[in-house]
Amino acid sequence: MNTDKVTISQMSLNDKIICALKAGASSFPIASSIASLLSDYQSHKQYMLIEDVLNRFLGMIQELDDRVKNLEYMNSQDIVYDLLQTIDHAKDEQDDYRRHMFAKYLTSCCHIDNANNNSKRIFLDLIRKMDELDHFILKSLTINYIDRNAVEYVTSMFNHKRQSGILQREVLNHFYYLTSLGIIEMPDQEDVDRFRKEHGEKTTRRAYCKERIYRRTTLGDDLYKFIDKSVTVE
Repeated sequence: MNTDKVTISQMSLNDKIICALKAGASSFPIASSIASLLSDYQSHKQYMLIEDVLNRFLGMIQELDDRVKNLEYMNSQDIVYDLLQTIDHAKDEQDDYRRHMFAKYLTSCCHIDNANNNSKRIFLDLIRKMDELDHFILKSLTINYIDRNAVEYVTSMFNHKRQSGILQREVLNHFYYLTSLGIIEMPDQEDVDRFRKEHGEKTTRRAYCKERIYRRTTLGDDLYKFIDKSVTVE
């Protein structure tokens, strides 16, 4: 075991990626050797998807400030395991933005502030379930209650920044979906009433339901902060 650790610690990041690919060959049902893993993926399609994520990751990790890189993690077996977990999702991922987020996930794993984060497996699972609008919603909210119609705000901002024509009804569906994942929530009416009482305002249940006020849960906030350790969050 000690010999393995020494070998891994001497590897470059590129070597660790190759190591992960080799290890993955024995675990992927459709591949039984490194040759199969690299060349027999449905006319190279899966391999190209994997390569895309890893190339993005290599670019991002080079931009990450050397002062915050977790060298202990990057010189351990753990990075190979995380690469394998991400590759397993990336090999079938057709969505460009989601592959971009996989690369951000791997970069965030290399940040010193995330060294002892035991929730990253949960974060990876959530990332593979979220699209660009979902991440935009997560970024637009905070863990604290904000007195505004979140659905209306996100629809307006997303359409403006992405030149999209998405409807409020579609955005609302994403809010419901993220709520089902436990990433965001609607604060209780009591929270809203307490807030407005402090500011001399009044509300009714009808107005509260209509306004669609949301906030991040602790899970959603931790996910956002984890990914925020990569180069940028878009």
